[in-house]
Amino acid sequence: MPSRLSTYLLRETSGLYLLGVAAFCLLLSIDTLTVWASYLIEQDASVVTVLKLMLYQLPFFLHLSLPIAGVFAVLLATGRLAKDSELKAAYASGVAPLSLLWPLLMFGLVISVAAVLNNGYLEPRGEIAQNELEAAIWNARPSAETQIDASFRQPNGIYHAARIRADTFDRRRAELTGVLVYGGDGTVWSARYGVWDSVVKTWRLEEVEVLAPGRAPQNRANVTLPFDLEADAGESLREAEVLTLSELYGRIGSGRQAAQDVSNDVFDFHSRLADAFSGLIFVLVAGALGLNLRGRSAGFGWTIVLLVCFFALWTLSESFFEQGVLPPVVAAWFTSAVVGTVGAALALVRLR
Repeated sequence: MPSRLSTYLLRETSGLYLLGVAAFCLLLSIDTLTVWASYLIEQDASVVTVLKLMLYQLPFFLHLSLPIAGVFAVLLATGRLAKDSELKAAYASGVAPLSLLWPLLMFGLVISVAAVLNNGYLEPRGEIAQNELEAAIWNARPSAETQIDASFRQPNGIYHAARIRADTFDRRRAELTGVLVYGGDGTVWSARYGVWDSVVKTWRLEEVEVLAPGRAPQNRANVTLPFDLEADAGESLREAEVLTLSELYGRIGSGRQAAQDVSNDVFDFHSRLADAFSGLIFVLVAGALGLNLRGRSAGFGWTIVLLVCFFALWTLSESFFEQGVLPPVVAAWFTSAVVGTVGAALALVRLR
């Protein structure tokens, strides 16, 4: 009987989950509908083009919809069972509440795995495709990635540029402005302009002033210095939002080797994972509450309360990172850790 009841509960939850994902995606897309409509009216974009934009932005909507819909589905499903006294009958016949929580947790784990694939791979690819399509609509090129005040540690010294701007036509090259290189032997190279070529792994500086220990300053037309970095110029300058988890992990590793500040990339990497596994956390809390509900109205009320509390903590944790209160990994997992601890405590207290 517990097995049949678990299957029945999962079937009820799955249907509501799909409905919840669709509903939350629709709610999140309301603000974007006016933009899509303007493409149709003002830019003479075709219906097919707008449908492509919708498809490319769908992973962005799923980023929040996949975990949130778990709360909606579990609380409304258990609320319906409680309203019809089905949970009461099951408990009276000897079914332990915790035995119904485990199938829900497996359901939550499936949600989280799907969310990892969406957040880590589909969403960045959709962001790239959307940017390229919107640039085509406006007859413009996507803006070149730029990094300000970038420093790198190399075996032969410290490399610094006031600005690095990716080449529009060749992503393996980048333009350098305000270059200063400190050599390991004490030599200093300064230049107004330069080019980073990640194919031959060099920085080629133009109009260079060279200051070597014990020598008078020298001016040279150009100087080529070795610059070996695992990531190429375009990849190292791209926004974290357009990198997959694998690409972002690789850039974090190469950035650490070059003594770069990779805290933003680390926060983004762990935030994607934490957001994905919030689906499992949501189901844990919703299951702990829902399997002890008295009716559907209570389930709907708890859905609102949980979402408000989660988003408050989510916003707070990002603020903690930006203000330097918490390190990136702790800040990224802060909300999931707090909500997960509360969910585990509720399950132990309410479902014994």
